[in-house]
Amino acid sequence: MLFSKVIGHATLKAKLIGNIRDGRVAHAQLFLGPRGSGNLPMALAYAQYLLCEQRNEADSCGTCPACLQMAKLEHPDLHLAFPIFFQKDVKVCDPHVAKWRQTVLAEPYLDVDMWRDRLESENKQLRMGVDIAQEIQRKLSLRAFRGGWKVMLIWLPELMDAQALNKLLKVLEEPEPRTVFLLVSTDADQLLATILSRCQLVKVPALRPGELASTLRARFPELDEGAAMAMALRSEGDLLDAIGMANKGEEELFVFFRDWLRTCYGRQVVDATEFAEGFQKMGREKQKSLIRYGLYLIRQCVLQWQQVPELVRAGGQEQEFVKKFSALLNDRNADTIRRELETAHGHVERNANPKVLFQDLSYRMMVLLRA
Repeated sequence: MLFSKVIGHATLKAKLIGNIRDGRVAHAQLFLGPRGSGNLPMALAYAQYLLCEQRNEADSCGTCPACLQMAKLEHPDLHLAFPIFFQKDVKVCDPHVAKWRQTVLAEPYLDVDMWRDRLESENKQLRMGVDIAQEIQRKLSLRAFRGGWKVMLIWLPELMDAQALNKLLKVLEEPEPRTVFLLVSTDADQLLATILSRCQLVKVPALRPGELASTLRARFPELDEGAAMAMALRSEGDLLDAIGMANKGEEELFVFFRDWLRTCYGRQVVDATEFAEGFQKMGREKQKSLIRYGLYLIRQCVLQWQQVPELVRAGGQEQEFVKKFSALLNDRNADTIRRELETAHGHVERNANPKVLFQDLSYRMMVLLRA
């Protein structure tokens, strides 16, 4: 991937390019950033620039044999490791490499849920075990095919088990010459402190609203400037979340969430059951989008309740909703409502029964809104 294809982060791109041109290439680097920030595309662009045979001051050339291979993620000196579902005879990444390449090329801002859905095994846990760590060691013991750098890209190392992390630590302590580890993570808290201490940290921040809005308008020409900016602000720098809003329709999510809260406030149990059935039919990704959208609206309501309307980012029907719903918030329920929605989001990610989950959430909201 070319740096020019990575959205935003101009300062970070210049720093990474400068490090390579000055010969300051750390043997292990951790590209750490939130979901949808572009940490994986940034790491891939860095790897391509490092392997490019005719790089210029601003980017890879894009035309040399190395760049053409990197465009398909098939460079022989680019080695890939990522979480998989363990099967009886398959505990390494190689059988899934072709599928992972296709998935990343289709959406470079890939997240763990998209990869899980691509593997079509929702009820299993994605893992990276000791077999994958041994495979990493074996691949890095080989000579570079083109005689230059070898790159080991490890996506989501936080999903490695303890045994695999310990084996990886030994490799990081005694790296092969002209070998670079690129670890791409969204949650460094799950990594061993000893792993973090041996990696150069590359922080990839969330995308800026203007960058996101421009990207949305390029992908969805039917969006006007105002709608694109509104989605960018709501997504809080998460490209995947913003794309989800554009795909699924923010109006639909708003109406569902607003009417559901009205039902909860009125303690209409029968109607709440119908909303739970509607929630079940949405599909997991849309369920998660709805809850994330609800969290965004609740945050706006809290800001309105705390009498800082200048910080509220809502307009139209949303603004009207925020003004009315904020009157129901108080010291006893505001934070609890947020925590209930965050907990529900976590349960959806863990494949809880959506109808039972949403019904239970409705009952809790009935109590909280009358607190």
